[in-house]
Amino acid sequence: MKTRELNANPWRFNVGDEVWMAGDRQPYPSKVVEAFGYGRSAWPHYRVVDCQGTEFTVPQQLLSASPIPA
Repeated sequence: MKTRELNANPWRFNVGDEVWMAGDRQPYPSKVVEAFGYGRSAWPHYRVVDCQGTEFTVPQQLLSASPIPA
């Protein structure tokens, strides 16, 4: 994605999207259940739920739309 496009709309994921979390060794993706800005800069964060029902709050930098190699 081009820098100008990213600056205009930094949000990469929507509620319901399947995502993979860095450092998570599960073979299945998690689902985005909420997106929100966090802190003064309002950098995108997401609340995700894994396949076991555990919720995590994760900054966008640690999420991917495809599996992350170990």
